[in-house]
Amino acid sequence: MSCPLPRLNCISLELFGSVALVKLIRPQNGNSLNHETFQDMLTATRWAIDNPNVRILIQTGEGKYFTTGLDLLDANSQSYDSILPEATIQVLDAYHKLLISTDKILIAAVNGPGVGYGLTSIALFDLVYSVPEAYFFVPFVKWGLCAEACSSFTLPYVLGRQRASKLLLAQDRISAEELRGAGLISELVNGHELMSVVMDTASRLVELPPDSLIVNKRLMMLPHRERLLQANTAELKALRERVRSHEAKSAIKGFIKAQRNQNSVQSKL
Repeated sequence: MSCPLPRLNCISLELFGSVALVKLIRPQNGNSLNHETFQDMLTATRWAIDNPNVRILIQTGEGKYFTTGLDLLDANSQSYDSILPEATIQVLDAYHKLLISTDKILIAAVNGPGVGYGLTSIALFDLVYSVPEAYFFVPFVKWGLCAEACSSFTLPYVLGRQRASKLLLAQDRISAEELRGAGLISELVNGHELMSVVMDTASRLVELPPDSLIVNKRLMMLPHRERLLQANTAELKALRERVRSHEAKSAIKGFIKAQRNQNSVQSKL
């Protein structure tokens, strides 16, 4: 019996045989993330994981950006507290736990730059394919926030603590080529070939013995799953505190005010 696709607003979900394709479809906002987007991502991922016919889950973005991270200019928000409320943090918690615990193969197809969550989240995927011109940075300290998506563990583990500190503390940018060299990105693929290469890879994986694939992923994840869950819990606890801090509120309010002033000036031109 087939499982009907869920109704979603901020992402699209397509099924190609045993491959589920999740795509962020907010290109006009740089595929930025708000509560509804995170909820759709959770719903789509849960559907794919619960569907026995799905063996591979691919995530990508539409347009120029993979994602520009948290939508600080969410039109439905009146204050920074409402941009990242407790309900959103709970959705993030559930979503991260799904990515960490699933035995299904997760593939990220990075179609452009990734900001914040656009970098940290891909470390939770098994395979990451990216266009070579993509770049990444995590402005958490700039906004008075903290690491998320288990990045306090994954980035130092993959990149080394000093290089991870350049990202998380010094707020430096890093290129897709650098991340490929460090091992966080599996392969660089030209934009016009990205989805073709990713879908071909998924098709090859589907043809492999399913139980063997699951066992080998479990063995690779065995030393890390508990550590990832611990990092997720610690980060979200800190995020709850940071989101209410004066530093975060002041930084975000300043950003929103500057953007509104800029838009006001442009509208008069």
